[in-house]
Amino acid sequence: MAISGAIMKIKSARRENILSELEKISGVSFQQETPDGELILLIEAENLGALHKTCLNLEKVDGVLGVYPSYVTTADEE
Repeated sequence: MAISGAIMKIKSARRENILSELEKISGVSFQQETPDGELILLIEAENLGALHKTCLNLEKVDGVLGVYPSYVTTADEE
């Protein structure tokens, strides 16, 4: 399993829509919001390839400016 903590930069006017869309995406959970309005996410996926694909899909959500993983681990993979 691959796990990542990521920062999501967003258009603040689309915040509620983005949070609603995040609830629909398997393996993604909203953790916290920074004082600058960035969203902190926890992303879990089967492997690094799936994690990368999830990040690319998150960037397609209307109002998302970018997704920036800040921590990635695959500690339980061989």
